[in-house]
Amino acid sequence: MPESARADAAQLCPEKSDRVEVSTASLSQEMRLLIRIGFPQCRVEAAYGKAIRNQTTVEDEFLASGDIRIDDYYKRLAKYLGLPFRSSLDVDSVSDRPLIDLILINSGGLRLEEKSGQSRFAIVPKASGLRSFMARLQAHPRLRWKVVVTTPHAMREVVWKVGAKRRLHHTINRLFSWKPHFSARIVFWGKQGFLLGGSLAGLITSLLIFPVTTLLVIHITMTSLYLLMMLLRIASVRLVKPCATVPLLKPDNALPTYTIMVALYREANMVRQLTENLLRLNWPRSKLDIKLVCEADDDETIAAITALDLPPCFEVVAVPAANPRTKPKALTYALSGARGTLLTLYDAEDRPHPDQLLEAWHGFRTGPENLACLQAPLVITNLSHSWMTALFACEYAGLFRGILPFLARHRFPMPLGGTSNHFKTELLWKCRAWDPFNVAEDADLGLRLHRLGYISGVITRGTGETAPLTIGSWTAQRSRWIKGWLQTLLVALRDPAKLLNELGALNFLVFVINGVGMILSSLLHPLLFVALAMTAFAALHPEAKPSSLDQLLTGIDIINILLSYWAFLRLGLQNMSPREKKQMHADIFYIPFYWLMLSYSAWKAFFELYRMPFLWRKTMHHTSS
Repeated sequence: MPESARADAAQLCPEKSDRVEVSTASLSQEMRLLIRIGFPQCRVEAAYGKAIRNQTTVEDEFLASGDIRIDDYYKRLAKYLGLPFRSSLDVDSVSDRPLIDLILINSGGLRLEEKSGQSRFAIVPKASGLRSFMARLQAHPRLRWKVVVTTPHAMREVVWKVGAKRRLHHTINRLFSWKPHFSARIVFWGKQGFLLGGSLAGLITSLLIFPVTTLLVIHITMTSLYLLMMLLRIASVRLVKPCATVPLLKPDNALPTYTIMVALYREANMVRQLTENLLRLNWPRSKLDIKLVCEADDDETIAAITALDLPPCFEVVAVPAANPRTKPKALTYALSGARGTLLTLYDAEDRPHPDQLLEAWHGFRTGPENLACLQAPLVITNLSHSWMTALFACEYAGLFRGILPFLARHRFPMPLGGTSNHFKTELLWKCRAWDPFNVAEDADLGLRLHRLGYISGVITRGTGETAPLTIGSWTAQRSRWIKGWLQTLLVALRDPAKLLNELGALNFLVFVINGVGMILSSLLHPLLFVALAMTAFAALHPEAKPSSLDQLLTGIDIINILLSYWAFLRLGLQNMSPREKKQMHADIFYIPFYWLMLSYSAWKAFFELYRMPFLWRKTMHHTSS
């Protein structure tokens, strides 16, 4: 936009600050003006009371209440000013310009190029500046021929459309262009591919030439590594303690705008439940910026959202169809329009605690400057559905209410959950947000924040979630997570010396043990049963007596298996509530099957990493009863 045009736009519609400093006198003046225009006095007065409590404006509270349709409100303002009103803007009249995305955050003035060749400005007038703007129009009557009134929604909608191609390109390439070594776009870098290929070739050769010796070495290595992982897991069971709920204080100053983003794909059935849960959050609606992020070709979900006629705090962001078709790409695309100084993510089935945003806000206020993210615990609410959902709930309790608080307390690198993580929006931008090519974008982002000098923490008010109901959906979800973890490890270990320097020795060790240990234990677990079966087969043949070394390894294999189950169960149960423990019943006896499912998912992820590294296997969600 030319400087003269930008100046005109700034003069017509000054930028809106996140913190609105208003006096009672100015609020009273705004209230009287809205009543004079013809809005119902009782509703304007109610908005006035909320404006004082929330330190906002009467207009913000009046619009957020839903007492009037947005189009009707701005149509009346246009009539008061004597200006034409447009409920929508022609995409062909707007050009994609530098800094135009700022309008997604603060709806100011937008230059329109009419078919007649004339230029006009579309504006979103503010009630607080209506009198001064009227005086400006009276002093410069010719401005009336250059200005039209529109709504914030109409202005943002046209900006989303005209900048879609550019924004999509930046979304896909932003992280890779900034620091390629942080991006999973290239699966294996140089030495990694050479080392993995060479190791595989060497293993196959050894098996062909020295099969017995090679299998013995593999067995010893596998058993020793697994035992080490289990000993570390047992240590974590002793170190991890349940977190107590943090008491909340009454807000003593203005709350900031909070952006909530929810990535939706083929989830029309979840829209009503989701929006009802989000509207239960204890946060002023006038300071909520809720983005329902949909794929542009997902007509069914977008239609379901439109049919609900949601309050103005909701906005649909349509992400243009392009590879990779992943959740992190959609979220990073929508980040361009985030208006909040704080931001959080939810999934379609999430039921966050009503006070979760307040606790996160308190956490950021009292935390250090480099605190970039706060993770809320995810609590499985359908654990009584089957043995699989019960064990899933046990696993989540150990992770989100045990391991993550422990990592946060000691400021170790923390893998984030895919939902209910709260960010300072500014710091999220600084680290270039999510990697569009990593299918476990949460784990990747948690590590990247730490590498860049930021830390993550936890809060205690959780989010209710439902576990997958079928083995197929469970394995699809878990294989995607493990594939993303493999991507994260490959990205992190491209330059181990650099990672060690960035994290420090202890943090480096914790990350490697946590990441590599989780993947190795999943991959190796079925091999322990294979080794036991081979030993048992040999024991049944008198001519092939197991050696003392074989017997020792077999004993360690049995110990490894039992320790796996004990640590899994102990870590989960010690962080579950008494009510949750009672619902477990005899589900613990299915742990061997659960671990074999986990191993199947790990091997599936391992092979998919080569064949389909960016494939996002969607988890199907169901409404809660």
